[in-house]
Amino acid sequence: MPQNILQYEGMIKGIGSLPGFSAEYIPFRAQHQILQVMQQQLEVCAFCFIQKWLLAESLAVGWTCPQALELHKVFRFLQAHREKVKDEFYQSTLSALIGWRGVITSIRHAAVHRISQHRKSLLELIRVAINFSQCTVGLEDSKSLCRLQVFVKTGLSEFDQRTAQLRQKATLQISLCEARPHHLGRRLALLPEAVIQVLQGVEDDFVFNVEQFLRAEFKNS
Repeated sequence: MPQNILQYEGMIKGIGSLPGFSAEYIPFRAQHQILQVMQQQLEVCAFCFIQKWLLAESLAVGWTCPQALELHKVFRFLQAHREKVKDEFYQSTLSALIGWRGVITSIRHAAVHRISQHRKSLLELIRVAINFSQCTVGLEDSKSLCRLQVFVKTGLSEFDQRTAQLRQKATLQISLCEARPHHLGRRLALLPEAVIQVLQGVEDDFVFNVEQFLRAEFKNS
């Protein structure tokens, strides 16, 4: 195979392997902010639920505000006081909450330790966070998390559209350079860096939109 053809194919492959073109990619700066907000919201939900059903017990361990409790400790607390409340609704709700223990604690873990997520895992964390919120504080007070879910899905769809267009344009430029190597050789040499810059701009826009949404939707957090 001619060397120039190998060069063009290698460049197409190299550009296509950039993280921003991955189907599971989501900018870390955005996902970390999302996880932090979710952690804060879930702490509020857990605090309200415990204040309603186990007020004396929560005060006894010093939980006087949402920031005082930690999500992974909430489940140990609920388990320890499981038999204190005999109400049937409470018991069924408690069973559901404990069933989500692994996912909910992983939200805190990821937020605190800055653990990167792919799209599927982040969307699953959001889905379970909504369930947890609805069980603890009700549908009305869970609407912000529901809107977050819609926003993230829409934002990722728009992100994919922009990166797909960029990829198509880059492939077209490589084809043009392949057809006229002597005239467009310099353009080809500069193309990878240009693609990286545009891709970074797309990512920056996504992060900015996430920041704006979180600031507006959770302004009282």
